[in-house]
Amino acid sequence: MATLDEVLAKVEEGNSVDSSLIALLEGIKKQLDDALAGTTLPPAVQEKVNQIFDGLVADNEKVSAALLANTPETPTDPSADPVV
Repeated sequence: MATLDEVLAKVEEGNSVDSSLIALLEGIKKQLDDALAGTTLPPAVQEKVNQIFDGLVADNEKVSAALLANTPETPTDPSADPVV
């Protein structure tokens, strides 16, 4: 089972907001799959789980904007900037 640290590492490895979002969702789905291995969800519950992930995909722009708003800017190296 993927740990939260492993999922976070994948998100941080992403070179764009979208790839980070995809890594996060894939990690969460993997954890759910592992936790529910051998378990059969009732159809109504499975449909709700499917709707959650479908909704996240459909709202990709909103989620991407939220991630971007909460992602700290990469600090620049002051030695690389010319002195004015």
